[in-house]
Amino acid sequence: MKIPVILLASALAIAAPPAYTADKADFNVRTTRDLVNLCSVQSGDDMYEAAMGFCLGFLDAAHDYHAAITSGDMVKPIACPGYQTTRQEYVDMFQAWARTNDALLDNESPIQGVMRAASAKWPC
Repeated sequence: MKIPVILLASALAIAAPPAYTADKADFNVRTTRDLVNLCSVQSGDDMYEAAMGFCLGFLDAAHDYHAAITSGDMVKPIACPGYQTTRQEYVDMFQAWARTNDALLDNESPIQGVMRAASAKWPC
């Protein structure tokens, strides 16, 4: 009986996004890690609303820009999420991708990280 409980606890620990306390420097968003940090702030943090507003705004802007530049015939889409994809699904997708791609988080711009994550989750 103890083994299933231990396995369940281990699975939940791996699946849960890491708790992060916002740092004002993260709002400079120089790297993908900075954006991941903002998107990972927990609801009890004093900067939660600002961090999540920034996170959601950045992800929305990336999605909208991608949709705009791929609306014609000149640029092929990088990612093809469904029309019903929610903002929370974007955040969850980005956090999940970040957990398995730590080596890229400090070396790329946030937009590169967002688009890598989206194309991995929703390839065309």
